[in-house]
Amino acid sequence: MFNFSGSQAYLDKLGLHIDLLRHLLIGGLIFTRLFVISIFVPFLGGRPVPGRIRISVTVALLMIFYGPVASAAPAMLPEQGGVIFGLFLKEMLVGMLIGMPLAFIFYGIQSAGNMIDNQRQLANARIFNPALGSQASLFGVFFYQLALVSFVTLGLHRMFLHGIAMSFETVPLLSVPKFVPGVNPLLEQVIRLTADTLIVCLQLSAPVLVAIFIADLILGLTNRVAPMINVFEMGFAIKGFVGTLLVFLSLELVFGQLQVWFSKTLEVIQVLLRLFTQ
Repeated sequence: MFNFSGSQAYLDKLGLHIDLLRHLLIGGLIFTRLFVISIFVPFLGGRPVPGRIRISVTVALLMIFYGPVASAAPAMLPEQGGVIFGLFLKEMLVGMLIGMPLAFIFYGIQSAGNMIDNQRQLANARIFNPALGSQASLFGVFFYQLALVSFVTLGLHRMFLHGIAMSFETVPLLSVPKFVPGVNPLLEQVIRLTADTLIVCLQLSAPVLVAIFIADLILGLTNRVAPMINVFEMGFAIKGFVGTLLVFLSLELVFGQLQVWFSKTLEVIQVLLRLFTQ
């Protein structure tokens, strides 16, 4: 069985004056925050990625962040087991506050593709999205992959990693925030974030939804003027063609809006961390 005191004494005999408990505690806290983030963020792994790969990515990031974070940590460490347990719970919560906003935005983008396929009457044509570990429509997977490629192409993953590094200054490892009535703004911001998911979905799918709505109006008028025409059967082909055409014609608009929403999400993460420490 591993013994801290025995290991510490052995290191002292070797002339290595290292505070083993300090390094393990700080490393464990950093690892907890980074691992929870990697569960939510697609480009760091996501849920379907095997645990060993996520752990390897987390350890690689831990080696990068450990030096600056450990040097900035206070010399005195908590010794009570309850306080240490609370610190690990806090790191899990901070990891969720950092990772969940990006997860929400990617869910909203995929929902836009699902809504488009639903209006095209092709919602039953579903394929497996390995990034989320669930079934999605054709354009749902397309929009999700487009968002992931756009995020990396714009270099926002570097900004996100920089934001993780700054989070150790905003929410220090060994500090415990006071949960007072002032935490209400944090909850309001989280609720606002979930509502923005629906806004993203509607905004990205709006061009196609409007075009299909106009096509439905034209088909309805055609049915009134010429009842003998099988408008219902024609609608399948027309809606499918119009929806696909409008998706590719609006790709530039979608790419611009993705950049706006990604930048806004990264700002929201910083706001959530500041509210968490109040």
